[in-house]
Amino acid sequence: MKSKLFYAIMMAAFISCSTESTAVVTPVDAKKSKEITNFEKSIKSLSLPQNLPTEEEKRNQQSLELSDRRKDILIPSALELIKSTGTSDQEVKKITQGDRDKILTWAVKIYNEKNNKTPQKTLND
Repeated sequence: MKSKLFYAIMMAAFISCSTESTAVVTPVDAKKSKEITNFEKSIKSLSLPQNLPTEEEKRNQQSLELSDRRKDILIPSALELIKSTGTSDQEVKKITQGDRDKILTWAVKIYNEKNNKTPQKTLND
C-alpha cells in the first residue's frame, strides 16, 4: 500500500513538473505586437536547415551580410513591421527605393525601439 501511494505521489510530481514547461504565454510575450512576433519568427527561421546558407552562398560571401535568398525570407515581415508604425507603402518605396538592406535596417531599428519599450524578462522570471 505504501509503495502504491509513493508511486502515485511520484507520478503526480512528475506530471506537475513536466507540464510546467509547456508553452505558456508570459505577460512579456502577450505585450508584443503581431508584427514583432512575426519578425522574430522570420529571424529564427533563418536557422532552419532549408534556410541555412548554401555552399555556393558561403563561397561567395565576403562579409557577414545575408544572401539575397535569406534577405527575401525577412522582407515580408520587415515590411509588415515598418507598416505597423503607420508608414504607407508609398513612403516605404520612396525612402528605401526598394533596397532590401535599407528595408531590413529600418525594420531592425523599429524592432529594437519597440523591444526597449516592452518590459524584458529577467533571469528570475
